[in-house]
Amino acid sequence: MDNGLLTFNLRVPVGLQVVSHLVNENTIIEQFLLILSSTLGGCKYERYRKDIEAFTDGPLAQLTRLELQSALTLFASKIADHILSDFVPELATLTGKGIEGLNMPVIDNIGKVSTAPSDSAPDAPAEPEEAPVPEPAPPAPEVETKKQLNEFASKNLAGFPQFSEDKIQSITDLAAANIQSIAAQSNIPPEEIPKAAQLAFYDFTILYDDSGSMNSEESRIPATQETVKGLYKAAKTLNPDNKFSIRSFEGDEYENVTSETELTDIVSSMTFDTGANVARPLKKKILDPLATAAMENRLNPTIVVIITDGDLGSSVPEFTAQVTKFKSQLDSAKNTGPAVLFCLCRVGHDDSAARSLKELNSDSGTKDLIYYGESSIDDELSSVGGDIDAYVGVIISDLIKAMDLQTIY
Repeated sequence: MDNGLLTFNLRVPVGLQVVSHLVNENTIIEQFLLILSSTLGGCKYERYRKDIEAFTDGPLAQLTRLELQSALTLFASKIADHILSDFVPELATLTGKGIEGLNMPVIDNIGKVSTAPSDSAPDAPAEPEEAPVPEPAPPAPEVETKKQLNEFASKNLAGFPQFSEDKIQSITDLAAANIQSIAAQSNIPPEEIPKAAQLAFYDFTILYDDSGSMNSEESRIPATQETVKGLYKAAKTLNPDNKFSIRSFEGDEYENVTSETELTDIVSSMTFDTGANVARPLKKKILDPLATAAMENRLNPTIVVIITDGDLGSSVPEFTAQVTKFKSQLDSAKNTGPAVLFCLCRVGHDDSAARSLKELNSDSGTKDLIYYGESSIDDELSSVGGDIDAYVGVIISDLIKAMDLQTIY
């Protein structure tokens, strides 16, 4: 017993554990949970042990811990809803007490059941009413997510021959399961969950500012590093096969980061001592390689996240021309729609940079192509107390907005 809890551990291969509150108020639900715990751990379980162990050691053995945890969470939620929705009518039937009867057993404050008749005489039995037709249960979150993922793929990924039906189904199954755990940890609203899962179809490329001005505020470099970590966590949890690349404005480039250890080494070795700005490295390191891949029919859908503390490095019209030319190259290669998403993040509190970047949200050439959230990312990170899981939710919300600029629904 610990902190007012009684814990019952069942020796089940998938790690089943049933926990019930200590019966101090002794409500009818608490009594039921204790009885249910005992029943699951007794002879009832022995009848099914062989089948459970065979399934655990067979098909389930290929699942990762995260995949199994997600499935068990969904299963437990469905079973709980089923039990609780039927609790009153089933108990009423078993006890022979009508749901609306006045002599229903009463649980008093020490957990005893009183069946004493009421002081007032009961009303005459009411005429039986026709039972209402139950409304159909809404689809489970994972089922709805799979449906929307398939719709997204059919409308937006037709120009990518590498997405066969089998590959789309594989990504859909994995993302629909994994997004549930991310949503729970990162407080993603239910209505955004299917859209967040769509990120599983994308490679990620981070282009970060390595100029010396990044040292001018204490928050700039840590916010950049935490953003890179958060993006990696989101991408690899949704789809471990996502390609994740990191490129600085003028320094190192890492084409495909495949482990958290490698990521940690890269982040810790970041240097900030150049004089670069956005325009030139964006064209050289991002737009030109992606345009070439599109023309050679080998482009993967890609999310480009640009992190900078300064201005664009050119006028907004010049910058816009550079980006819209790239978009036309994608269109000519039939990589239309959200083939490449752009999310520009400002770090630091430079007012001049904030005014310059804000023009992107009103310029006709970029407002429907590049998402720029006007809050600085160091402020967003601070608003969640530096909690990386909560910050992942903030990042995903911005990526959804970037996707919505181009997605066909």
